[in-house]
Amino acid sequence: MKQLSLIIWLLIIDATRPDTIDSAALDQFKDAVVELQNSELMRHGTLSVCVKEVSSGKVLSAMNHQQSLPSASTLKLVTTATALSALGGDFTYKTYLEYDGKVENDTLKGNLYLRGTGDPTLGSDRFKGYPSDAALLRRWTEAVRKAGIRYVQGQIVADASYFDDQPLADSWIWGDVGNYYGAGVRGLNFNENLYRVYFRPGQNQGDPTEVIGTSPSMPYLTFTNRVTTGEAGSGDQVIIYSSPIGNGAVLTGTVPRGVASFSVKGAIPDAAYYVVSTLQQSLLSDSIKVANDAAVWSSVPNSQNNRTVLDTYTSPALRDITKETNWWSINLYADALLKTAGKQLADRSDFDGATEAVANYWQKKGVDVSGFYIKDGSGLSPTGSLTTQNITDILNAAAKDKAYNDFYRSIAVMGQSGTVRNMGKGTRAAGNVRAKSGSIEGTRAYAGYVNTRSGDRLSFSIIAHKYQPENSRQISRELVQLMIQLASL
Repeated sequence: MKQLSLIIWLLIIDATRPDTIDSAALDQFKDAVVELQNSELMRHGTLSVCVKEVSSGKVLSAMNHQQSLPSASTLKLVTTATALSALGGDFTYKTYLEYDGKVENDTLKGNLYLRGTGDPTLGSDRFKGYPSDAALLRRWTEAVRKAGIRYVQGQIVADASYFDDQPLADSWIWGDVGNYYGAGVRGLNFNENLYRVYFRPGQNQGDPTEVIGTSPSMPYLTFTNRVTTGEAGSGDQVIIYSSPIGNGAVLTGTVPRGVASFSVKGAIPDAAYYVVSTLQQSLLSDSIKVANDAAVWSSVPNSQNNRTVLDTYTSPALRDITKETNWWSINLYADALLKTAGKQLADRSDFDGATEAVANYWQKKGVDVSGFYIKDGSGLSPTGSLTTQNITDILNAAAKDKAYNDFYRSIAVMGQSGTVRNMGKGTRAAGNVRAKSGSIEGTRAYAGYVNTRSGDRLSFSIIAHKYQPENSRQISRELVQLMIQLASL
């Protein structure tokens, strides 16, 4: 009787489970897409939508899906899928502390080197169990002391030669590159190439501000401060203008009044130089002297084979790095992964070569790359573009890859995690949509996977480009509603 009851119960459950996607719900979704495109919000813009079955590749809904548009940060899905597929989830970066020459008594007759292989997480505090920037400096200092070195006749060199010497994409705008989200990528990165500058606001709105320091300390960095005092509660309205190879920055905008100090995040202009100059100070504080100033080498012909390794640091696994990249939309990580994948696939780490390698990689896997004109790995470039069909085709191709489980888990869950954690709560989308959000001026986008009521998994990409600029919040709400409808299919 128990077995018969179980069979009857299973038959009832099976009978109540839909075999196919609800056609009426799909029609409602399509109507909502058309209504949004024809709305006042998109009067001068383009709404591009593509939804496909993952298993079959069948198109369920598409509009303007072959229009090449800026993808914003949804491009990070392409970048992370490429890196995981090409390198595997177990891949790790290595950073080496080395020396050349020889040690006689307590003197190194040669140089110390900190050699990177592009690790964007070196010194980051995002990963439990991995050393902070300060802990790494202590570790390297101790490694030098254990080697019996008390004096370096040469210099400390940041060997950033693993990648090319182009830290920024040519298409990034000047108003982005000095800010933390526009940090350049080198073969040697540190603490996410991030610093904070601290302001003391004036008493009244419009008063000048004072720069009272930075964290970490960078005494070689100079500021031209044009930041004034804004309204109380107005937040960070500062833009930092700087060069990735200079040692000066121009600060503009406002910080709020009514606080003792206010910090703004910036991009360290040359993180490779920063880390070796800071290491030199750490050595000096431990009574280990270096004869010459620190230096950065962007190319090191044939010298690496003659070095002795003092310390090897291993990064978190790539599966964990891609999760942070997609959950929190970290541009530095995405662009480092692009350069790493480009070097692996085509021995090209420059932005043009790496993006070409990505396009070729997916084309060989059967993806139609028409309209695929990306400029970086993060989506920060306003001139980079692709189609929503490109994205769904790559998402479907990734689903057939051996690294798919790692890739799928790297995408944030709507209503639960990452940048989409506050969206769709109380709806079926929460827990059933994995999505990457994207936002640059004039563009809002989402892409990822949906698990439907019928048990199907869909890939989707939605881009709203050149909507009415004063309605960015409303367009975001409308796009979230579209994802909620997808989860109800």
